[in-house]
This record gives sequence, C-alpha cells and structure tokens, in this order.
Amino acid sequence: MLRSVGSLVFVLGLSVACADSRPPTTPTPTPRLSHTRFLAFGDSFTAGEVTDPVSSTSSLIGKLVLVPTASYPSVLEARLRTTYAPQAATISVTNGGLASERILDGAQRFPSVYDSTRPEVVLIQEGANGLPQVGPDISTGVMRTMVQHAKAGGSRVFVGSMLPQVAGRPRGNTPVSELLAYNNTLQLMSQQEAVVYVDLYSAMLPDAATLIGSDGLHPTEAGYRRIADIFLNIIRANLEAR
Repeated sequence: MLRSVGSLVFVLGLSVACADSRPPTTPTPTPRLSHTRFLAFGDSFTAGEVTDPVSSTSSLIGKLVLVPTASYPSVLEARLRTTYAPQAATISVTNGGLASERILDGAQRFPSVYDSTRPEVVLIQEGANGLPQVGPDISTGVMRTMVQHAKAGGSRVFVGSMLPQVAGRPRGNTPVSELLAYNNTLQLMSQQEAVVYVDLYSAMLPDAATLIGSDGLHPTEAGYRRIADIFLNIIRANLEAR
C-alpha cells in the first residue's frame, strides 16, 4: 500500500514538473493593416450609381441613382473598420468616383485627386465608358499613367478589372470579347508594373444576373457589396500584418 501511494505521488510530481516545463503560450497577435488610407478612383462603378428596378421585358433604361452609401468604397470602409477594429479610427476609403467619366478624362482628373488625398493605397477601376471606341490597348495605356503616378507617390496600387455585363438588358451591349481583351491587357500591365490585379469579372460572372442591375451594366447594391468583399480579401492577403 505504501509503495502504491509513493508511486502515485511520484507520478503526480512528474506530471507537475512536465507541465511546468512546457513553454508558455502566447496570445494570437491581432491582425493589423500595414496601410490604412485608401483612395478608390474610377467612374460610376466607384461613385455608386444604382439602376432603379424596371420590368425585365421593358426596353427602357432604368433611372440611375447615385447612392454613395451603397458604393463599394463606403461598404469596404465599413468592412475594414470592423475587421481591423483597433485601427478603425485611422482607416479611411475616399470615394474618388465620378459618374459617366471616360478613361481619358479620368486620367486628367487622377493626379489632382491623388495629390490632394495622398493615399497609401489606390484602388483603380476605370474604362467601361466608351471602351469599344477607345479599345483595350489605349485604355490600358491610359490606366498605366495613373498607376505610375500613384507608384511615384509611394502608394500601393490595386487594379480592378472590368465587370461582367448582362446581354439582353438595355446597356449590357459591350461585346464580351472587348471586356475580356481589356481585362487580359490590364492583367499584363499590372504584372509589368508590379501592382495587384483584381479579377472582379470572374468572381462576379456566375451571379451576374443578380449582381448587375436592370440596365445590364451597373451593379446592384448586392453587386457593390460583392465588389467590396473581393477587394477586402485582396487587401487582407496583401496588406495584413501580424
């Protein structure tokens, strides 16, 4: 009996000694963003225009309404502040979108918007207006000037692709071949400039019927939320620091 008690005491003592020898656990570091000041630049897809619902059999274009709170920059800012709560006070996503803007005009406007905001990160998505007339090569060349201006200012740059359109709806009339050609050229330019290409087209295409509005061109509010989530995931992958 004494031997059994002694053995039990020895085992317990050994267990305590082993437990004491384990390395102390450290808490999981809170994820943080390495950059917190963002500029989202582009046309109506950035500004946040939404098409009013119209009958699916109607040949009329629904009225476009600017809803800044539904825009992807607004949604993205809220998502970032929630995800990185300790940095919420320092996180901002400036909406530099301008409805109906063509890419040549955007290139003229970009330097002043950039220089006035001095963002750490730039999200650019531009070129849908007049793409068939300008073509993917010229559009990408113009986009490159904006990318280079942002890089020269020390900003990280994320280039968003064109969105899918819905054929058969009033404004969903850009040929798919034009959209894909532009996206492919944008991706190549992004690689050459060492910036991040964000493939919004492929991510939204399966649900385009609900993510793109009744005009076949502009996102629905759900579409803008999807764009914000895509950018959020890309930002987490590239700018999150632990």
